[in-house]
Amino acid sequence: MLNCKETTELISLSCEQKLNFKQQLQLKLHLMICPRCRGFARNAQKVDKLMKAFSSRTESSTLE
Repeated sequence: MLNCKETTELISLSCEQKLNFKQQLQLKLHLMICPRCRGFARNAQKVDKLMKAFSSRTESSTLE
């Protein structure tokens, strides 16, 4: 089972690339029992979504 440090590293990695099956399973298991890491995961997803939206807006504005 992953500890919180390993879990936050996997959460960050998941924003950059697709996790393998074992990593996904370990992450889901830890998130089921750890409310702090669930919060970290929610925030990381929000930041990732905002960064992608900002990036696409920046790219489209440079094309004009």
